[in-house]
Amino acid sequence: MNREQQAILASTPGRILQLEFLEGFQLSQAELSKRTGIPRSTINEIIKGKRPITAETAFTLGTFFGMSPQFWLNLQSQYDLRRVQLEKSAQIRARVRPLVA
Repeated sequence: MNREQQAILASTPGRILQLEFLEGFQLSQAELSKRTGIPRSTINEIIKGKRPITAETAFTLGTFFGMSPQFWLNLQSQYDLRRVQLEKSAQIRARVRPLVA
């Protein structure tokens, strides 16, 4: 995997949450947890890239930051799709026989 691909995979939704939102608003994980009801362990796992942002978490983050929950779901789905494209696209293309209309 080249550097560009590694950089893409490093841009997790959790990293964006950490850099753009927690650091941007000078919030700690503990403060976000306290003010949203999201368990601190969940926030920490999202930031570490070990847990995806679920619909409920997206709704909670959207409500807290005053933005659309869709923003958070889009971050997660775009990240998931990039991972598949970078890590598994060749395997998928090798096994799939496209429908010819």
